Amino acid sequence: MTGGQQRGILVTTLVVVIGSFMAVLDSSILNVALPKLMVLFGVDTKQIEWLLTAYMLVSGSVIPITNYLGDTYGYKRLYTGSLIIFTFGSLLCSLGWSNNSLICFRIIQGIGGGLLMPTGMALLFKLIPREKIGVAMGLFGLSIAVAPSVGPTLGGFILDEYSWRWLFMINVPVGILGVTLCQAFLVETTRRAVHRFDGWGLALGSASAFLYLLALAKGQDWGWTSYPIVMLLLTATTLLAILIIVELDHPEPMINIRLFREPNFTYSVILSCGLAVILFTGVILVPIYLQNIRGYSAMETGLLLMPQALATGVMAPVAGKVFDKFGPRPLLLVGLPLMFYSNWQFYQLGLDTPDAVINRLMVLRGLGLGLTMMPITTAGVNAVPVRESGAASALNTLTRMIAGSFGIALVMTIMENRQFFHQHRLAENLDLFSPTWVMIQQVATGIFAATGDTTAAAPAGVSLLATQVQMHAATWAIADVFYLFAFGILLLTPVAFLLKKPANPAPELSGK
Repeated sequence: MTGGQQRGILVTTLVVVIGSFMAVLDSSILNVALPKLMVLFGVDTKQIEWLLTAYMLVSGSVIPITNYLGDTYGYKRLYTGSLIIFTFGSLLCSLGWSNNSLICFRIIQGIGGGLLMPTGMALLFKLIPREKIGVAMGLFGLSIAVAPSVGPTLGGFILDEYSWRWLFMINVPVGILGVTLCQAFLVETTRRAVHRFDGWGLALGSASAFLYLLALAKGQDWGWTSYPIVMLLLTATTLLAILIIVELDHPEPMINIRLFREPNFTYSVILSCGLAVILFTGVILVPIYLQNIRGYSAMETGLLLMPQALATGVMAPVAGKVFDKFGPRPLLLVGLPLMFYSNWQFYQLGLDTPDAVINRLMVLRGLGLGLTMMPITTAGVNAVPVRESGAASALNTLTRMIAGSFGIALVMTIMENRQFFHQHRLAENLDLFSPTWVMIQQVATGIFAATGDTTAAAPAGVSLLATQVQMHAATWAIADVFYLFAFGILLLTPVAFLLKKPANPAPELSGK
């Protein structure tokens, strides 16, 4: 391959990464601004959370139509159009005047954001030779693995230095640049006429994804055994079963279920979904620990987590080069143990764990993610014919999104249950004669003695003791989740041995 061809591959990849990174970044950058927006718009927590939920629901619901639009109109045109919609939605969000207006504009933004990720992935597989796809997907993986870590840091910085509107406005110049680069450097893919539009497949797929994501997003608030959540999950599962029957019988399905007949693709989806669940132990729990228990600011938390993102970013392209030569197995056999070890060591987490220890373990997680996430996805989509890469990218993205939402729900549910368990166990061992209570009472008495009135020492001691119990219980609960998910990584490891390095068909170009 000539130097010009290599530069062409790099340029194509970087152009695609721009939009994909923006889409994933926008799913996390807004989190730190929610408290400020609650005060600004005069709404409660349940109302403000729809800014996140609406974006996620719409993003997932539009994924099923990606393959049809890309095949019919060309993936370059679809990617450019999605980037325009996302940029326009971001501009509208920056002009929002109320919570309801912002939710509406987030829906527009979510349409573009939901299409960007699968379309960008499909573009790479259609435009880049398979013997070089590992490097391209390694760079593309930055948008999935690094953006969630960068989002809170960048969001905290923008909130500290500028207006909340810049959380959205920052996407506008980047989006305009991305559209310009798409038009200048990307080649259009071959278009295929669809003779029978699969309306039922689209309706069933979008509805099922929407209901699953809604149930997983609201299960914690509404209660997992509540009637609405049970009915949402039951209806979504019923629609999924009907979808499978309909799609297996359709000659041109909207969601190509037949792709699961390819073993490598099936193993890839299983591993991707499993890692998506495990990914959120670090993404969610470490910020909770640092901010709610250790009292760090969002900016301080983001800076502490930044080395993990950098480790992932450095390792992703290296993993791509190794993948192109040796396939996914060597990478997984190094990356999965790194992730297992970091999760296992987090079981030792305590109230006074040094920042350096947390940083080291998060860097190991970052290295493991960089070695595993994209090689797994690449091996799966690589296993299908080039003409089906769009369908494979959409299916992979959709399942990973639902798995990620399931991971968030699972992490929070387990943490709350374990925290409740530890609180009761700690309370059982405390009484008026326990050494801990005596020590805290002495500290409280000493503090109030300086004021000359110790009557409030006893209530203050009780409050201080309750706070300590809650902090220890929360910390141990977080450690328990890491410990449990370490065994989840062990369960995934045998599947890694089943992934093979597929053949390398030529890329699909129209030259138009």
